[in-house]
Amino acid sequence: MHLVEKYCDIVKLLHNLLQNVHHVGQPMPGEEQEDIVITSTQNNLLNIKCPLTGKPVTELQNPVRWMDCKHIYEKEPVIHYISTKKPHPRCPVAGCPKILQVGRVVCDALLTIEINEMRLASATNINSTMVENFYRS
Repeated sequence: MHLVEKYCDIVKLLHNLLQNVHHVGQPMPGEEQEDIVITSTQNNLLNIKCPLTGKPVTELQNPVRWMDCKHIYEKEPVIHYISTKKPHPRCPVAGCPKILQVGRVVCDALLTIEINEMRLASATNINSTMVENFYRS
């Protein structure tokens, strides 16, 4: 083995050791499982608060999505809004021209996943901030 090859092997070994110390339990770069694809759907949420109640979508008890414009609401307030704003209730989001109909407001499986991802991201962000603040003090 040449001296350069030995040097490269030592550098790789040191890199692996540092990776294991600083990133315990995480795969080495390039060794990730390629058959697992992690996607984020968080950006698919058009609004982060219900336009009728003002509650964050992560706090909605019964979230629904309007199929045409994709805005998210609390179910009971949007049904009430539709029934009281006849004959053509417009989406209450500023600038949205869509007309709401009771049959087009649904809770699809993807909405639940997106909201759960948002909850998880929010909890992770809070925990990271707490750890950072702990180390700063």
